[in-house]
Amino acid sequence: MATRTYATPSDYTKYAEEDWDGEPEVLKKRLRSASIEVEKLTRRAIYDVDTDGYATDAGISEAFTEATCAIAEHWSITDDPTGAEAAAGAVKIGSVSLGTTSSSSDGLTDHQKLLRRIGDRAFDILANAGLIGGAIAHT
Repeated sequence: MATRTYATPSDYTKYAEEDWDGEPEVLKKRLRSASIEVEKLTRRAIYDVDTDGYATDAGISEAFTEATCAIAEHWSITDDPTGAEAAAGAVKIGSVSLGTTSSSSDGLTDHQKLLRRIGDRAFDILANAGLIGGAIAHT
């Protein structure tokens, strides 16, 4: 099955707080990667889908689009589309610490790590739409 993409560059322009200032092809790739994150987060949600696996309810479809754009925007702000920096935490050499004053994995819950990687807004959009938790999409 092909990867579904839930947002287009024009959707990004509509939903993002800041305009995209990078290459158009990079935005398309970020939206595709963000769509994978949205799908992963909503894997157990219950909603009707069409034959291609897209939500048929307009509100749910819009939540997928808006959350995808929110993740892509978060990555453009953090410049961390792979999540590698969010997972790495501080780098400490002797008495010099780069990043934060403690390791990002020290004391953070899985939820906090997720929010650091994708941003609060995307999670809130999906939670408000009732898409976090539940069972599986059905046709």
